[in-house]
Amino acid sequence: MIQRFIVPSQGGKTDEDKVKNAVAPAKTAVEAIEALAVASPYLLGSQVTLADFFLIPIFIYLLQAPEFEEIVAQTPKLRAWWDKANQLASVKKVCA
Repeated sequence: MIQRFIVPSQGGKTDEDKVKNAVAPAKTAVEAIEALAVASPYLLGSQVTLADFFLIPIFIYLLQAPEFEEIVAQTPKLRAWWDKANQLASVKKVCA
């Protein structure tokens, strides 16, 4: 995501090869979180925890990337979690 967002914001040009090479590790990381997540409805159960608030900004960035669908393709629990987390008043306020 550094190449996709930070480099251009500082006047640089995105290195598409680096972005392509980052997709597989990003998928691995997201799929590892998927394996640990309860997502009922939050990452670790019925209560919002620090784990949710750690992952929320990561998802906010990922959603802006064209690679989002490819990265989260095999993560149905995280997709359901995001649908719920995205409705939190604090998330709506920050993202407004």
